[in-house]
Formats: sequence, C-alpha cells, structure tokens
Amino acid sequence: MRIIPHLSYGLTGNDDLPGMSTNSYLSGVSLFSNATGLRLGSLANEELKWETTRKLNAGLSLHLLNDRLTVAFDYFLHNTSDLITLQNAPVESGQQYILKNGGKLQNQGFETAVGVKAVNLKDFSWQTDLGISHYVNKVKELPAGSIITDVLGGQVITQEGSPAGLFYGYKSKGVFATTAEAQAANLKVQNSDASYSTFAAGDIWFDDLNGDGIIDTQDRQVIGDPNPDLTGSWSNRFTYKRLTLGVQFTFSLGGDVYNYQRQQLESMSGVWNQTNAARNRWKSEGQQTSVPRATYGDPMGNSRFSDRWIEDGSYLKLANVSLSYDVPYSNQYIQGITVWAAATNLYTWTRYLGVDPEVSYQSGTLYQGIDNGLLARGRSFYMGVKINL
Repeated sequence: MRIIPHLSYGLTGNDDLPGMSTNSYLSGVSLFSNATGLRLGSLANEELKWETTRKLNAGLSLHLLNDRLTVAFDYFLHNTSDLITLQNAPVESGQQYILKNGGKLQNQGFETAVGVKAVNLKDFSWQTDLGISHYVNKVKELPAGSIITDVLGGQVITQEGSPAGLFYGYKSKGVFATTAEAQAANLKVQNSDASYSTFAAGDIWFDDLNGDGIIDTQDRQVIGDPNPDLTGSWSNRFTYKRLTLGVQFTFSLGGDVYNYQRQQLESMSGVWNQTNAARNRWKSEGQQTSVPRATYGDPMGNSRFSDRWIEDGSYLKLANVSLSYDVPYSNQYIQGITVWAAATNLYTWTRYLGVDPEVSYQSGTLYQGIDNGLLARGRSFYMGVKINL
C-alpha cells in the first residue's frame, strides 16, 4: 500500500475587470430618433482593485493491492475578499450602478475518485473509474446585504449566508380550479392605475408570503438553486485481445434550471405559437390542471417568474463511446496501425423538459442554470486510422 498526501496554499488575484471600468467616459445616446447626443456612460472608481482569493487544497491518494485499487480524495477551501460587485450609484450621478470592491465569498468542497482494475486476465481486462465532486458556494459578506439581478425576465438573488445567484421569484400552489376556491383565497394584484384585480378560477395560486392579500414583489422568495449537489463521471475500459471498448457516463444531481423557453412558449399571453402544453390549459369550472387559463396580455401575471419555470436539472448522460482495434501489422517503417471509431453525447436521461439540462446563459456566476434556447450539444460521430511510425 502506498499513501501519497499533498497540501498547498496560495493567493491569486482576479484582474477580469471590464474595460474602462476605473474611468469616467461619455457614450452616445439617440434623442427622439432625430439626433445623437452624449451622456455619462460610467462613473470613475480609481480605487477599484483586484479580488484576492486564498486557496487551501489538501488531499491524499491511496494505491492498494499492487495498484489494482486507487483512491484519491481532495478537499479545497477558497476564500475571496474585495469582491468586485455592482453597487448602487449616488442618485445625483444619473447612473444606476458603479463597480466597487466589497464583500467576501467562500467556496469549499471535495473531489474523490476511485479506480479499479476489476479484471486483468491474459486476453481480457476491465478498468473502471468513478469520480464524484461536490462544492458549496456561500456569500459571507456584501455591502448591501443582498443584490437582485434581472436575467431574461427573471431574477437571481445574491445575499449573505447563501450561494450566489439563487433563483428569486414567486412560489405557486397550483391553479384555482373553481371560482369558490379563488374567492376563498381572495388574492389581488394592483394595476397601473392603482386599482385592484382579483384572481379568479383558472389563475395561478401564488403564495402570499407576507399575508397582505396582494401578490407583488414583497412575495418573492428563493425558488431554486442552480448549484448541483453532486457531479461526476463513470468511465469503463474493456480490452479483449486487440479490441478496446471505452464507455463514459457523466451525471449531475440536484441543480435547478430556469427554462426560459417554456416561459416564452407556454405563457399564452400573446399571439405567437405555443407548445402542446397549452392544450392542457384551464378551460372550465372545476378542471384540475397545472396550466392556467389563456388571457391576452396576462393581466394577472400568471406567467411571471415563478417556480412554474424552475425544473430539476439532474441528468445521466452517455457522454462518450469509443471502439478501437490494433491491426497486427508492423515493419521497419510502421510500428502499428489502429482503426478507431467514437461517438459523443449519445443519450441523456433526465426529467428536464428542455433540450439539454447542462446549460448556462453565460459563463458568469449569476447566469448558471439558465436555458435561453441555445442549441444543445449534438451527437457527434468520428472514425479514423492511427499510424505509429
């Protein structure tokens, strides 16, 4: 048995600042579509500096049974200070936000891997490897306590004591099936003219968080977390004489996804085409369904950002399959020939209703788990010949 420990600690900086972020500048603006003028485009902040991340990594690897069994475990703890955040700018500046340093963020988790040479015979062998990782992201400190960011008609909240970028919207209890049920709840929305409209049969039954009988922004709460509980992969390599088969699965458990495509294609508030889910919409008194009535303009806000559009993004994916054959040929110029074929992204097992649950709107922390309709990864097939000279 061999035990190999390792430990490291270091400091890194983040210089990924937007261009001109420390300077004031003027930007062009169209005036009534007749003229172009200039206005203040950014506030100067000469004190803006890099974020600093202190990284602790520790782990060990075990080699057992003459390397037939290998186990590796790694733990990491990363603390970031001087977070670069968009903070509210002074009202008199005419700007909504300014980039400032402030806040602390912590990331910690582990990665573990197990490799087993399950079979090692003369003509047949089987190597299997399983890797699992888990991380926890937590905001330790923010100047304003919390920040709400608008993304594709929804909101994500970053607040002290929670992961960054949680989905922040309305929770629902289903659809009012009857008029009596709606009247008993007695929920209202306030219109633009300060009058009130009452929810009726066929409307979404939203959770009145503060109990005032009015569904508004005060009733928003955390409705999803895009961070998965576990991610990992399982790889297998089978060899029979000169033939080798490789199979790899990847998986994710527990991360939520905001299905923006469904929000657009099942809102039933406009004149554009909708998905087949609209056929299950509420149509008559007493009907039990999870799809509200169709109302042009959506005056009650049934399609607002709510847990109706948040889905479980867990999946198991057949990520890669490869097959190769070593041709028994060699001479003084050629040492060997291998014929191979491979396929990627073959199949995904998931309850997610979109094309692919493995999505993110952008690469930033606040845009994870948001499906805006980007083309999914297609299946790919390859064939080739490798000649060793």
